Amino acid sequence: MFKAKYRMTSVLIERLERIASLRGLIEASRIRLPARLSLEKDLLNRSVHSSTWIEGNLLSLGQVAALSEHRNIPADEHQKLEVSNCIKAMRWMLVNRKKAPTENLVLKLHTFMTQSLLSPGRAGHYRNVQNYVINAKRIVIFTPPSPKTVRIRMKSLFQWLKTSDLHPVVRSAVFHHEFVTIHPFTDGNGRVARSASEWLLFQKGYDPLYTLGLDDFFARDRERYYEMIQQTRELDYDYSHWIEYIAEGLQDAAERVLRRIQGLASPAQGKLILTPKQDELLKHLAQKPMGSTEIGKLMKIRRARVNQLIKPLVSSGLVIMEGTTRAAKYFLKNPG
Repeated sequence: MFKAKYRMTSVLIERLERIASLRGLIEASRIRLPARLSLEKDLLNRSVHSSTWIEGNLLSLGQVAALSEHRNIPADEHQKLEVSNCIKAMRWMLVNRKKAPTENLVLKLHTFMTQSLLSPGRAGHYRNVQNYVINAKRIVIFTPPSPKTVRIRMKSLFQWLKTSDLHPVVRSAVFHHEFVTIHPFTDGNGRVARSASEWLLFQKGYDPLYTLGLDDFFARDRERYYEMIQQTRELDYDYSHWIEYIAEGLQDAAERVLRRIQGLASPAQGKLILTPKQDELLKHLAQKPMGSTEIGKLMKIRRARVNQLIKPLVSSGLVIMEGTTRAAKYFLKNPG
């Protein structure tokens, strides 16, 4: 069975303690549902943008946000499909985040990520060909294991997950690195490795509000991300520095989101007490902009009732109305 070699360094311990402190502050902030939904929506878009950009996708954050709201954009169709697939995959993962990410679920995650990008025989299936990791100069810097060993090594990795009682951040970091080392698919390895390693944190109670920020941390210095992966291989797979790096990223993401939460307070929002139906309406708007008719169909209520629910949300600034009368569309306001 797979085994992980690492040391609990003073740097790692300090970062884990800081992450625990930040988690407590974020949970104590009791961010209200509308602001939370808006922030989660923005963080998901940023996560998708960062994760696909790391792999060479050139769409902007604004274009990613448009695709997440089901709006068409003039851009390369392949790149749009990569982003749309990643959005669907991440949303599916978030719905299932309390489940343990088993081997079958991760294969399904890969299917979402690569649907219509890979042939049906490759999407959601391990590779049966040799692949290579190359750098920007098209030089091979790493040769993953033979396709004959992929299935065995993946089963060993997931067996290790089942029996591992390591700190969640350590467990997630080790899984991330071993996954990209096995490189089990013909394409989509990085996107699935990053999302599945975040899933392991979600399962252990780490909030998407900061965990989704890991992709942004990696993307801000993509060269360092790849260097840290390769350095661990050159250190005979001693994961110590790699785990420190992942902890640094999670700490950075938590600090950033805490600052955003602290800046969300608004006198108008503070006075609004939401009804259960308004909570439900905001959850629908967190998925995409909608008009009154579509909202009414989803919630099984009349148009007049929709207007009663949404008017105070617009007045408070939680929801933005675009257009007038029956043609109006409603958007969940993004946090600043």
